[in-house]
Amino acid sequence: MAFTVVDFETTGLAPERNDRVVEVGIVLVDDSGLIEQEWTTLINPRRDIGATHIHGLYASDLLDAPEFSDVADQILDFVAGRIVVAHNASFDMRFLHSELKRTGYEIPERPSALCSMKWSGRLVGPAKLQHVCEALDIELVDAHSALADARATAKLLTHLKTLAKNQGEWTEESDCSRCFAWPKRKGKLCPNPISRGEHKANPQSWLDSVLKASWVPGVPEDEASYLLVLDQALLDRKISLSEGRQLIDAANDARLSGAAIARIHRSYLLSIAQEALADGVVTDDEMNDLSAVADALGFSASDVDEALAMARKTSCERKKSDSFMLKPGDRIVFTGETSRPRQTLVSEIVAAGLTSGGITKSTKLVVASDPDSLSGKAAKARAYSIPIVDEATFTRLFQEYCTSN
Repeated sequence: MAFTVVDFETTGLAPERNDRVVEVGIVLVDDSGLIEQEWTTLINPRRDIGATHIHGLYASDLLDAPEFSDVADQILDFVAGRIVVAHNASFDMRFLHSELKRTGYEIPERPSALCSMKWSGRLVGPAKLQHVCEALDIELVDAHSALADARATAKLLTHLKTLAKNQGEWTEESDCSRCFAWPKRKGKLCPNPISRGEHKANPQSWLDSVLKASWVPGVPEDEASYLLVLDQALLDRKISLSEGRQLIDAANDARLSGAAIARIHRSYLLSIAQEALADGVVTDDEMNDLSAVADALGFSASDVDEALAMARKTSCERKKSDSFMLKPGDRIVFTGETSRPRQTLVSEIVAAGLTSGGITKSTKLVVASDPDSLSGKAAKARAYSIPIVDEATFTRLFQEYCTSN
């Protein structure tokens, strides 16, 4: 009997509530217990990615990953005619069923699979994967990564087969899984999988791209359009992968040379230094602010010192009126997980004279747990050039708003 061990990492617990798969791990095992093949890929769920503290993934990890529809045929190749095994099979098969239906496959019933969690509890005692691995001295490294969990389950399977060899129910469940009528493949070519950690984004890659540009110098209007995107990206004093790509597009659209970009960046750092020195004193918070901007733009500590020295020599100041500020009536939209209940946050901003709701072109700000959020709201915000910030940055902006109103 040939086995296919499957494990999914997901955005949440309920595919019925639009939770999605973010990683697939598959291990093929032959009848003797030998591993024949391993396969894994990250999956772009086209929505907020959920509990990063559990699965350890960030939206930036998934931006370039295939969607489930891209790899569905490959997964069907791995499971067809084999006994499918999963630790907590009900969970994984619910997600597999939901994802296949969403992709347009005819699969009226939830797939059948052997549940190693059920049989572990019945034959070994501990049921949780970590605990049963400890009991049987099975190595489990990087728990809650799909391939690591599938690999550990495959090793567990060898023990369970021996312990359950005289169990009729084991045989019945195995036969039911092997004979399951999987839907017909669509003939879609599977793209190259992206493994966890394989394509870790370089936070400065956008900077390398724009500084290598060789366009002729842009006119002031073009430079202003790039500066607007830069200012919005640096609201939280760091540039996410998505924001970096927006800056590359803005630089290309404006046909700015690398020299022009470098000059704009240095001028931007100077403007932050001028604002910090507006009252003649640079506080620790303002210095941290300057250092964060410099780091995001590829400048060094000596560049910060130079900007401060130049700011002291000039009388020009970056006026607060030129900075991003919330104003009464501005619409703030929240997406993804928040440290406090979303309704509490909405109630607070509404009481302070701001508004909330869905994304419109007039939305001032989108607050996300991850600035690279894959949620529909985040995608719409980027299309409308609405800045996306984390909750800490929103809290700072909201406090500044409350102080000035």
